[in-house]
This record gives sequence, structure tokens and C-alpha cells, in this order.
Amino acid sequence: MPALALLAALALLSMPTAAQSPSAANSARPSAPSPTYVLHATRASDIDIDGRLDEAAWATAEAATDFVQFAPQAGVAASEQTTARVLVGTTTLYVGLRLDDSQPSDIDDRLARRDTPPATDAASVMLDSYDDDRTAFVFQVTAAGVQRDALLFDDIREDASWDAIWDVATRRDDTGWTAEFSIPLAQLRFAGGEGPHTWGVQFRRTHFRTGEVAYWAPQLPSTFGIVSRFGALTIPGALRAPRAVEVQPYVASALTRAPGDAGDPFYQASDLAPNVGVDFKVGLTSDLRLTGTVNPDFGQVEADPAQINLTAYELFFPEQRPFFIEGLEVFNYGRTRSYFNNNRPLFLYTRRIGRGPQRTAFVPSAAYDAAGEAGTVYTDAPAQTTILGAAKMTGRIGPFTVGVLDAVTAPEYGRFAVRGGTEAMDDRAQIEPASNYLVARGRGRFGAAQVGGLLTAVNRNTGDDALAALLPSHEYVVGVDAEYALSDAWIVSGLGAASHVGGSADAMLGLQTAFRRLYQRPDASHLAVDSSRTTLVGTTAEVAIAKVSGTHWRGSLSAAYTSPGFESNALGFQTRADQNYVGLSVFYDEPEAQGWLRRWTANVFGSLGYSMGWDRTHSFVGWGLGMEFANLWSARLSGFANLRTVNDRITRGGPLWTDPLGAQASLTVTSDPRKAVGGTGYVHGGGDEIDGGFYGGGVTMNARPAPGIVVSLGPDVTRTVSPYQYVTAFDEPAAAATFGRRYVFGRIDRLDLALVSRLDWTFSPTVSLQLYLRPLVSTGRYTDFRAFTEPGVMDLPVYGIDLGTARDNPDGSVTIDPGDGGATFEIADRDFTFRALQGNAVLRWEYRPGSTLFAVWQQQRSDYLVQDGRLRGRDLSALFTDPGTNVFLVKLSYWLAR
Repeated sequence: MPALALLAALALLSMPTAAQSPSAANSARPSAPSPTYVLHATRASDIDIDGRLDEAAWATAEAATDFVQFAPQAGVAASEQTTARVLVGTTTLYVGLRLDDSQPSDIDDRLARRDTPPATDAASVMLDSYDDDRTAFVFQVTAAGVQRDALLFDDIREDASWDAIWDVATRRDDTGWTAEFSIPLAQLRFAGGEGPHTWGVQFRRTHFRTGEVAYWAPQLPSTFGIVSRFGALTIPGALRAPRAVEVQPYVASALTRAPGDAGDPFYQASDLAPNVGVDFKVGLTSDLRLTGTVNPDFGQVEADPAQINLTAYELFFPEQRPFFIEGLEVFNYGRTRSYFNNNRPLFLYTRRIGRGPQRTAFVPSAAYDAAGEAGTVYTDAPAQTTILGAAKMTGRIGPFTVGVLDAVTAPEYGRFAVRGGTEAMDDRAQIEPASNYLVARGRGRFGAAQVGGLLTAVNRNTGDDALAALLPSHEYVVGVDAEYALSDAWIVSGLGAASHVGGSADAMLGLQTAFRRLYQRPDASHLAVDSSRTTLVGTTAEVAIAKVSGTHWRGSLSAAYTSPGFESNALGFQTRADQNYVGLSVFYDEPEAQGWLRRWTANVFGSLGYSMGWDRTHSFVGWGLGMEFANLWSARLSGFANLRTVNDRITRGGPLWTDPLGAQASLTVTSDPRKAVGGTGYVHGGGDEIDGGFYGGGVTMNARPAPGIVVSLGPDVTRTVSPYQYVTAFDEPAAAATFGRRYVFGRIDRLDLALVSRLDWTFSPTVSLQLYLRPLVSTGRYTDFRAFTEPGVMDLPVYGIDLGTARDNPDGSVTIDPGDGGATFEIADRDFTFRALQGNAVLRWEYRPGSTLFAVWQQQRSDYLVQDGRLRGRDLSALFTDPGTNVFLVKLSYWLAR
């Protein structure tokens, strides 16, 4: 109910803006140079989109010409002429582009899937229909007719996930090529009413043969901003504000085939799962749009890459689900105008919505008692939480850009059964509560200032005692952010947020002792565990001043802190609390072509960080040098060095350790993207003063044997040696110096081999086939188990050499006598070989605009072996014979609009 009430309130507040004039809506805009580039649109009837530009209206429309290079010679006139014209119909905006080319036979005609065009001849239309100098809709087409659309926001940032329904046609001739765009006004957002209307507009051309990038309204590397540098488009007459309704129902069916135990009551060799759902978009006003999904299906989304994680940090995987990606820029929060980012909290991580159930150990001990020695306990649990529905409203209310996202997930249950034991048992346990996720974001511009706010709220129905002990019942985060332009070059910005988490004492104890917080650290005098508390509160803040434009120099200075109690992980992504830091970054850029150099840039950066107890947790400096050559090859050389610092995480809740001096460097080289064969290669490596380090490299090779076929092959290998890998910890009264717990570390020698291979076969701009295969082999071998004998030290004695004895056992385990009067203990065999093979094939056909048919095959194979950690040839061949799961999916969606 709170989410629905908020949605309704914002919708009501927005109603008066429907008739607001453009001038009124932008009365608080910051001072900006009046556009010297003005294009007048011409009223016209409907245009036949065939790429010919042969209608009489095109000949009489005003032309935009004289494009200026962004690169390689910034500010110099483009070498080839480009002409743009704009027509306006009753419901459609038409754009015609004439792109002259003195060598028309060399115009690149390679095909690609929509939204993934390669480096090729292309033209873009960018429309700031809000006329706010901040937001623009981008429509791009290649000479081969491949479409791409995106959304520019915050003046300089791009959301490539934004999708619109529009049409375009291209045609080649003896003097170049043409592009004819048809953009429904319903796909844009603007204030309607009587005219004339003024929008921002920009045209961009990428010339494949010369590598030139040119704009109509000059865009130079030395100036900050993209949308704020647009020219002006004047539209005569009245415009009807768009309030379109779009509905996209889908039907899908997935067949899963996987190996299993025939005695498992939950096992099905072939599991058929039909599904139906619907996505919709509703224009509430001219400036607000409601987007929703009921029972969403994401079966065509590529699976996350398999990884071995030997740290206590949670792995971050990018969002790939279309509903949550699109429009995410409206909710952007937590970023100052700074070129430095050191582990700041992420306030919105939509992968929390529909995540895997969090109660993994749900089988009661009674089930194992009933199984006894002869029986077996079988379990069945969903891999993901069901999203019942989600909705988001985005747009503008007066001077504010606003967004509200709300999602509801279902309670999930795990089933268990006992077969062959002393008694049969069949039951289930709740493993994830019903939950509601809400995020609301607003940001407004007032002169040279911008201010905004954020609210996130997660409420869980933790009525089950086991879930109440595991998960907080609610988490709220409230934040504000602001920035102020001191001049065209200097911007000061900042943000602050506070969190409040509540739940049972057990759930709060879990948060206090979680890895990102570790209140239980025995030598952290500023922290203490309170097992009776039922709430946890905290704050975070950041402030920065940045020079964002200039012919050569840019940079920023920032400072931030996160208190120990701050928590945003229910709907965000936070790897640690309890930190302060300052960060400095300086760039020197040379954008002008200088003989064999097209451009180059250099930067230095550094940071100093402390815990809230003033333990210095990081101190490093880094540098980078990037070069782009006249032949369009590029190279990037970078590195950094860290000083000795305190590590308050390595013992995972134990005493402090000292991180050693270390350094690392990398070199990346990329070939000319215009060539039929090319790619990117890199090497990297580093080490520290205690013989830890890594080295490796990889290459991504791309080949285009035909205009519609791209083959990519990317082998990657890295060897890592860590002398102090955390192994285990347990209570030991003899270990008085480490507060009654023994901490054991070991040397790990790890090798990771991966190969990412892709085949993209585009038959036409609307039909494509994608094949993906990623084999991975990771091995790890442990030796030289070490004793942590004293807080704050760096060198740890090796059992069996410097301290006590260590005996290897036939089963691979190691028996250790610590030699300090403590009990003998055993370390199980930890050597491993992990194999994984992931592959999929996706056939996509956009059989009409907005309507798509997917046919998908996904396969996953994996195995984890406890063996000596050496790579063997059979491990590579076994990738294709390990037990595998195959999923076959067909999904059909149909786009309806009014």
C-alpha cells in the first residue's frame, strides 16, 4: 500500500505539468551559451520511409550542414559533407540525412544485431525534447540499416538499455548514402500545446574509412557536457502531448533436461514449464510514463559466468534483465562528480529483486535422524525467487526528474523427503519471505545547482521463526545529493545517506558480524557486538570538487566516509562499512592529432583510507597512459603501488594484519576496429614483498569473414600465488596472543584458464543468431600452512618448518601439532579442480516492430574435484563430458500500441 500511495500521489502532482509551456518548464535552467546552431523544422504530411528522400518536403526543408570533427582533428571541418533535415507530421518526427562520400564503394555494409552495431559508417539523431540540457533520446543507424537507440542523462551519461519503437531506412548511391528516420512522437517525452516549440538537437556522423567522428553543433574533447552542447530545433505549430499505451504480452515454454537420481522423488528427467505474462507502458501525462510487468520471464538472458570465489566478498554480477535495465538511469544515485571511486556503497542493485532464496540450510535435524545410516534426504528448492509483478514510473514533475520502482516477490519454499530410512518424511520449509522492494528518486535543477533525494525500502514478511532469525524485517535508506557549477569548468558535488534496519536480535547479530562490518574484531576498540539490539543505524557521505573541462587538465579531489552501522545491502550492493578516505585524480589530455599520434592522455591518482578507529586500511598511488595512434590502433599502460597498511578483513573477524608493499602493472593493446580481423590483447602482473603475486594475459580476437558474421575468440590465463590465503579459525585457549582463537593460513598456487567464444550471425537487421561458449578450468594447490601468532604482524611462521610439526596424510589432509601447547588439529584436503562449461544459442527474430520471437538453447556443465590442484589434459576433455543441464526455450511476444 505505501508504494501504491506514493505512485498515485506523484501521478496527481504531475497533472498540472501537462499544459506547461516549454519556457515555463525551463525557467530555472542554468545559464548556458545561447545555441548558435539553430535548425527550423518544417511541417509535412506522412512520409514513405524508404531511404530515398525523394518527397518534395525534403527539398524545401531547412538544411543543417557544415559538420565539425570531434576526432581526429578536433574543431576542423569534416572531410565529407553531411546534410540533415527535419520534418514534423501529426504524430511523427521525420529526419533525413544525406551523407556524401567521395569513395562510395568503400562505405562499410557490415550487419549486426540491433543495439550492437560494430565500428562502421553510422549516423545519429539526438533529441533533447525536454529542452533541459540534461536528457536526450539517441537514434542511430548504420549504412547497412542496423538500428541502435539509447538515452543520454545527467548531460554526459548513457543508458544503452533504453529501447523505442521507431523505423529507419538507408540507401546507398553514387555519391554516398542516405538515412530516413521515422520517430513516433509517442516514443519521446515533451510538453505539448501551442507552438512554436524549441528542443535541443544534435546530429553525429561516424565515417568508417577515415575514422572521423563529426557533429553538427561542435562537440570538442576539451569541453564538458554532451546534451548541454546541442543546437536548437524549432518546431512550428501545436504538438499533442504523447500519452501512448503499449502492451506486450508473451507466451513461453521451457524444457529442462538434466541428469539426476531416479530415486529422488523430486527428480524429473524432462521438466516442461509453460509460462505467460505481460509487459506494459502507459503514458500518464506528457512527461510521466508507467512501465510494468506481470510474471516476467527472463529465460533468454545469458547466464552469469562461472567463477571460483576464495574470498569472503560477495561477487558482483551486472544486471541483464531488460525490465530492470531500462530506465535505470533515472534512479542513479551515489555518484559525485569525481574521477575517483573507492569501494563506495551502491544504493540500488536490482539483482536483489528475484535473488536466490537466502535460507539454504532448511532441512531439520529430524529428517536426518529419520534417514539414519540407510536412508537418504532429498531436497528441492527454486534457484530464484518468483517476481509476482513490478512497476516503475519515470518522468518529470515540474523541474524534477522522478522515478518510482516497486516490485513484489512471492514467498518460496524448499521441499525435503526421506527415502529408505527408519521412517518416511515429506515436508517443506519456507526459505524466502514474501517481500516488497521500493525505490523512489527525484532530482531537480535550479539555476547552476542540482538537488535530489532517494528513498529505498525493503519490507519482508518474516513470520517464520527461522527466517526472522536470518533476515531483517525491514531496511530503509534515505539520501540527499546536490551539485553546483562554480563555472563552466569547476563543479562541487556531494551526497549523504542514512540507513535504518530492524528485525529480530538474531538477525541484527548476523548483520553486526557480517564480513562487511565485523563488529566482533577483538582489537577494534571502536566497535562492540550488542546481541540484544533489534535495530542498526548508520550514515555515509561524500563530497568532491572536480575540474570537468579544459583543453588539457582535468581532475578531482574527493573525501568520503561510511559509518560502521550503515547498511544498504537489501536493495543495494555494499562490500564494507567502517571507512574514511580521500582520493585525488589528475588527468592530462592531448586531443590534437600529432603525426603518428591521434591523441593521448595521462593520469595519476592516489588515495589514503582509514577505518573509523583510525587504522590505515589503504594507501596507494597509481598512474596511466593511454594512446590512440593515427592508424586507429590504441594502447593503455597503467599501474599502481600500495604501501604497507593495516588489513582488518583478512582474519574474517579476528585481529589486524599488515598488508605488504606491492605493485602491479598492465598493458592493453587494441587493433584498428575497421579491419576484418583484429582484437584486443593484454598482459598484467604484480607482486609484493612477501612473494605473493600474479601474472597472466589474454586476447580477444575478432574476425568478420562476411558482412553479417562476426567470430570472436578470447582465451585468458592467470596464475596467482598468495602466501597468506585464509584457511580456517577456531577457538584455542593456548592462542592467548590472538585472543583465544587460532587462525590458520596457507600458500595457494592457483591457475585459471578460460576461453570465451562467440559467433554472431546476422541475416538481416531483424533476424540474428548468437552462439556463446565459455569453458573454464580453475585449479588450486595449498602448501605451507602458517600460524597467525601475533596481531599486526606480516610474516607468519610455517607449521613444520618454523613452528611445530605438519604431517601429510594419505587422504590429502594435513595433521598439525602447533608446538605451543595447543591441541593437534587437522586441515582437510583443500586442493581443487573446478571445471565449468557454459553455452547458449539464441535465435532472435523481430517479426514486426517491437514484437519478437526467441528460440534459445542453454547448456551448463560443471564438476568440482578434490585433487592435488595440478592441471591435467583430462580436465580439458572432461569439460564436454561432465554432467550437464540443457534448457530449451521458446518465447513469443507481441507489441500492441494505441
